[in-house]
Amino acid sequence: MACGSTKSTDEILAEVWEKDQAIRVQMQKLNTAVIVEGRTELIDSLVSVSEEVERIDDENLVIVEDVLQQGLPAGLSADSYNTIWIVIDHASLEKQEQYLPIVEQMSRDGLIGKDEYAILCDRIAMKQNRPQRYGSQVVQFGSIDAMKLYLWPVETPAELDSLRASAGLSPIAEYLNQVYKESGIEVKYEPTITVEAINSMRNK
Repeated sequence: MACGSTKSTDEILAEVWEKDQAIRVQMQKLNTAVIVEGRTELIDSLVSVSEEVERIDDENLVIVEDVLQQGLPAGLSADSYNTIWIVIDHASLEKQEQYLPIVEQMSRDGLIGKDEYAILCDRIAMKQNRPQRYGSQVVQFGSIDAMKLYLWPVETPAELDSLRASAGLSPIAEYLNQVYKESGIEVKYEPTITVEAINSMRNK
C-alpha cells in the first residue's frame, strides 16, 4: 500500500466496502422512488448518483489493484476477500476479464463463495453479449413509466436450477421473486429467448 500508510490492508478494504455499499443503497432508494413510485422530479438526482457510483468504483478499483500488485495476498479477513470480489464485479469488462483468474482462485480456495464467482462469470458473459450460465443477471430497459426487467438469456434453461444449485444459488423462481421484492418490478423470464431478441427489444 502507499508509503507511510498506518492502516492495515483489512482496514483499507473495509473502507472500500463501505463506500461501495453506501452509494448503492442511495442509488437503489432513488431508483425505487423514480421507477416504482413515479417521482420523476428525482430523475436528475438519480443521474447524479449514478455518476457518483462510477467515480467511486474507479477509485475503489485503484485501491484493489494496488492490493493485487504482487498477486492475491494471504491472511486477509473474509470481508476483505469479499471486497476484492465486489470491486472487480463492479469494474469494466476489461478489468473483470483481467482479474477473473484471481476471483476463480479465491472461490477455489474457499475465500469467497462459489456464487460470487458464478455471478462474475455471468456478468462477463452478458457484457460480451453471450448467454449467461447461472441466471444471475437481469437487464433493464424501457421508459421511466414503463420499465421492464428481463432475465438475460441463459445457455441451458433445462439445467438452470441444477447449475445454480452447484454454485450455491437459490432456484431461479426464488431469485426472480427476490428481485421483484427489491425493485417492485416483475422480472420476465423466457427460457428460449435469445440474446438477439433481447437486444432488439432494448433498442426499440
